[in-house]
Amino acid sequence: MSGDLAGLPPIGANERVSAAAVMALVRERSARRRAAGLLTDDEVEVLARERFRRYGEQARIDPRLLDRLLDSGVAHDWNIATDYVIRTHRTGPAAALLVALKRVVAPVVRLYTDHVLDRQTQVNQYLYRVLHASVRDVVRLEARLEALEKRGDTGAGLP
Repeated sequence: MSGDLAGLPPIGANERVSAAAVMALVRERSARRRAAGLLTDDEVEVLARERFRRYGEQARIDPRLLDRLLDSGVAHDWNIATDYVIRTHRTGPAAALLVALKRVVAPVVRLYTDHVLDRQTQVNQYLYRVLHASVRDVVRLEARLEALEKRGDTGAGLP
């Protein structure tokens, strides 16, 4: 905690605190930390989200899915829909009969498939969280590396 208070002038019991001076000190400290490649958790999160969105766009993933994954705490039900589209590529009277049969059978089939899809969704969500944490770490490390390179530190003494 004392490291966080370094640079602050001592304050007596009856002295007034200048909010402007404290904010200037905070801004200066933040600028020094950024120059050293030390990002706040919020800054890392913003950069990681931007990177995920870029990856999603490159993979042509539905932006609504990315929004759900990135912006919600719980997104484990994103691919369980009760309204599967039931259709056929066939034409004629057989097509209508086939679609009707599929609609009759669908609830029974879903009894066997929904739990599998739900489990897969949970695994996907877990892997997404692991990947998100990894991207955050990479963003943080890239910022530190860039700051070290700007300083000209070669890291020669490192193992």
